[in-house]
Amino acid sequence: MIKKYKDLTIAVIISLIAVAAGFSLIFKINEKGAFVFLAVSLLILMMFLWITYKRINTIKNMNIYLNAISNGDYELDIRDNSEGELSIIKNNLYKIIVTLRSQQELLLKDKNYLAESLADISHQLKTPITSITMMSDLLKKEEDEEKRKEFSEVIENQLSRMNWLIVTLLKLSKIDAGATEFKNSNVKLKTILQKSAQPFLLNAEINNIDLSVECDENIVVCVDSNWYIEAVSNIIKNCIEHTENGGYVQVYAEETAIFTRIRIKDNGSGIAKEDIPHVFERFYQGKNHNESSVGIGLALSKAILNKQNSFIDVRSEENSGTEFEITIHKMII
Repeated sequence: MIKKYKDLTIAVIISLIAVAAGFSLIFKINEKGAFVFLAVSLLILMMFLWITYKRINTIKNMNIYLNAISNGDYELDIRDNSEGELSIIKNNLYKIIVTLRSQQELLLKDKNYLAESLADISHQLKTPITSITMMSDLLKKEEDEEKRKEFSEVIENQLSRMNWLIVTLLKLSKIDAGATEFKNSNVKLKTILQKSAQPFLLNAEINNIDLSVECDENIVVCVDSNWYIEAVSNIIKNCIEHTENGGYVQVYAEETAIFTRIRIKDNGSGIAKEDIPHVFERFYQGKNHNESSVGIGLALSKAILNKQNSFIDVRSEENSGTEFEITIHKMII
């Protein structure tokens, strides 16, 4: 016990020696004064011990809290509304607990997200790998040149799909990690929209889909054009994949004093009501999803747009088409 409270024991001993010495000196001069001095000194010493005991008990409890925190218990509530430096320390300690609890929740969320993502990635890669393996075995045995060519094309398509999936996932991972550098500059929006639609013009023509782009030449936005083209391209691609022959995909823009808005509209199969809240989730495949889709293009688009001071929304009804709306908020200085 003495070792545990070594500093307090030394202070008490020194105090008692001082009181005894004072009592002896005063006693020689005035006996009554000496006893008064002794009584007052002992009273002060007892008050000191009582206050010190309370402080030690508070510190002891704080040490118990710290041990609990070190063991991962972040549910403690040690807030103290009383006055004093120990109360301030307890309140600051509670702030640390809240911060650690929030970090733990984020880490757990990231861990669960990583596990789910790995499961989704494994599932998405499993299909093309199985197809490639099967076609490779058939290719070894097949002698017909036309069949060999057909198998080779299937393998090539599946490899392209895997490559696209891996590249897209890497882009998403870099954006999530904040490792992507967006180089914003003033650029004509019409140029972005035209370049976004350009890769799909031939496919649209083959499938008799009217793909049009309308945008005022004077609309200028401050974005990273390469990344923005990627985001808009994925949306146009999604619309074309869900539009039947003879349909249309319209891309047009408008500008106001506080925002620029891009609308991408089709008259395709639409999105089921229950799927609309999930269309931007990674690997989500809705009721009317395309067989070749892996459900990641729209997720990448949203991730890019969110980093470019933009907001994306979708409105759709089954068999009545879909409309994506991108709002670019202007910077107010």
